[in-house]
Amino acid sequence: MTIFIKKTFILTVFLLLSTTLLSDEKRVIKFAPLPIKKASKNIEDFLPMNYYLKEKLSVDIKYVYKQDYQDILNGFKDGTIDMAYLGPLPFVSLKKEYMFVRPIITFKEKSGSSKYRCVLAKFKNDKFDKEKQIKVALTQPLSTCGYLMTSILLKDNFNIDLENQKYDYTMSHVNALISVVKGEFLIAGAKKSIAKKYESLGIEIIAQSDLLPGFSLVVNTQTLSQQQIKEIEDALLELPQEEYKSWKGITSNGIEKANMQDYDELIADFDIPKKGNMQ
Repeated sequence: MTIFIKKTFILTVFLLLSTTLLSDEKRVIKFAPLPIKKASKNIEDFLPMNYYLKEKLSVDIKYVYKQDYQDILNGFKDGTIDMAYLGPLPFVSLKKEYMFVRPIITFKEKSGSSKYRCVLAKFKNDKFDKEKQIKVALTQPLSTCGYLMTSILLKDNFNIDLENQKYDYTMSHVNALISVVKGEFLIAGAKKSIAKKYESLGIEIIAQSDLLPGFSLVVNTQTLSQQQIKEIEDALLELPQEEYKSWKGITSNGIEKANMQDYDELIADFDIPKKGNMQ
């Protein structure tokens, strides 16, 4: 009996120590930035926010950098991504396939609003003949300002069907705009704030969309607990907006709580080609 009690005591102590050690281990949160810039720049943009979360919540943020949106969506579904920075179309696409996902905060633009616009842009000296087939530079298939909004803007503003034009995916907003400057394409679809940066190189905005839901921090509700999600959300929202302005990177314009209703009017039934038609 004495031996049994001793063994039970030792086992209990071992389990208590193991639990204590595990509780002291930092929770690793696997975070995927949005693939619209070079990896180094994209990661740099999130350093202030992630450093703050690491210190505030005693977590480790592990960057999971993907080359395209589909890889990020797959990462949510297979549990290798806990959190990501997503635009509205990638989020809606993910929500259709995987219900265990929700936006918690939305990042503001320089204007102070969390919403943004997509645009059509061309090189200012290029002539645009609406009667002839044109070449269109797109970002990525699941980019909101890619095929989806570019096709809508072409149809609404110029009565042009994108499916009847030549188009290809350049894999980023910057690549799409630069390809227009180089004369490789006539039109580019891009985010307005990015296109504005290239006006000095001759980029001219010829059409713009209505305001769209902003880019958000999206969490995987299957890999993160409700408590963990609430802690992340509270930590970011409790910080004064003035503090964000002192940070560099994606959070410098401030944040606000995400609103699911903002996505209600975004087209959910869409058929977007995964490849261009110029091969």
